[in-house]
Amino acid sequence: MKRRQVVIKGSSLPVLRIVVRDGDAGSLRTEVADTLANARPLLVEAIAVLDLREREASELAAREIVDAVRVAGVRLAAVLIGDRNEHKSLVDLDLPVIEAPLSARDRSSHSPSEEQAASNGSPANSIEPAAEAKTAHQADSQPAEPDLAPAYLTRPLRSGQRFYAQGRDAVVGAPTSRGSELIADGSIYAFSPIRGRVLAGASGNTSACIIASHLDAELVAVAGVYRTFEAGDLNALGSGPVSVALSLAADGSERLTLATLAGSPHMQRR
Repeated sequence: MKRRQVVIKGSSLPVLRIVVRDGDAGSLRTEVADTLANARPLLVEAIAVLDLREREASELAAREIVDAVRVAGVRLAAVLIGDRNEHKSLVDLDLPVIEAPLSARDRSSHSPSEEQAASNGSPANSIEPAAEAKTAHQADSQPAEPDLAPAYLTRPLRSGQRFYAQGRDAVVGAPTSRGSELIADGSIYAFSPIRGRVLAGASGNTSACIIASHLDAELVAVAGVYRTFEAGDLNALGSGPVSVALSLAADGSERLTLATLAGSPHMQRR
């Protein structure tokens, strides 16, 4: 039998949801530009979709939001909507428009600070990593199971490879290379050198953290808050293990905090 030349398959590609919620139309372009600029290293090698499903009584038209994201330099792959009435205003933008109900998991991923910002009338926009590229009828229909045992990485993660601990913590016992991607919905505990991109709390868990005996990552993230590192940025932390977690700045905004930990002989940076 002749082998089929063209087939359609599911995939596990890096997908980012650019989530825009209710807010002020006047500050939309500024906030979109600032948010996307911070996540530029992730957007370079990922598929981006615009998620408009968390808007309820927004004064922002869907078309305005698409234009603002495009002006910021992002090439969108699709737009997710929860209200079918928005479909008409987006049909001429040459983008797939997917109507997909917002899952309970997505609703529960809002952090308290984001909900407060939205209730005060200011925009609460974010970029959230999605684990898989799914077909339209599968999207967001399978929430992660709670309280799962950690996922263990016991083989080296090479450049171009991706390890995802869905709905759980990740325990890393093998090194990861530059150009790799290590992701967990929970926390990440690494007992080997980790490089590349390291993302904890990928589904919005703001209490997640990264604990590493040797952190040499190009980019780290916790619950969608990102930070990139240049050569020498980690030198000031010394040779011991470090932690990365979310903290609140004086103005109420979230930021990533790096701290040294009291190391044991088994967790020394080499």
